[in-house]
Amino acid sequence: MKNKGSIIACIIGGVLMVIASVVGNALAYRLIVGFVSERFPEYEAYFTIFLLICIIIALGGGISVIAGSIIAIKLVPIGKWIIGLGAGMGLIAFISWLVTGIIAGSITGTVLEIIIGLLTGPASYGIIGVFLTIWARRFMKKKKEEKNE
Repeated sequence: MKNKGSIIACIIGGVLMVIASVVGNALAYRLIVGFVSERFPEYEAYFTIFLLICIIIALGGGISVIAGSIIAIKLVPIGKWIIGLGAGMGLIAFISWLVTGIIAGSITGTVLEIIIGLLTGPASYGIIGVFLTIWARRFMKKKKEEKNE
């Protein structure tokens, strides 16, 4: 299996995300549905169904990452897509938490203190899981089909 290391790293990242309860926020998808329904009402039903599937996968968080890793054993593009939705929305949730914490003043200190606090604090499992998953997904490769000549 060519992607064995990446798949194992994604599963570990997914487990860390589950432990930390990292899930995405469906607000971004709701905004997209609202935009599409206003601009292209004739395609609203198709986009709504597709985005509903995306919302369900994204809200799975770590579970979606683990499921995508298992699917990636045989179907790499679909597995990578599912992993991307699960981890990507977790990353967006992490970034929004970080930005609002800095703006509100609940996260203070130098950049180094903030990074050390994130990697040693209660959210460290989720942060490490999200970044491990995104890093491992990046190195997954599609299987090349052998040509019989």
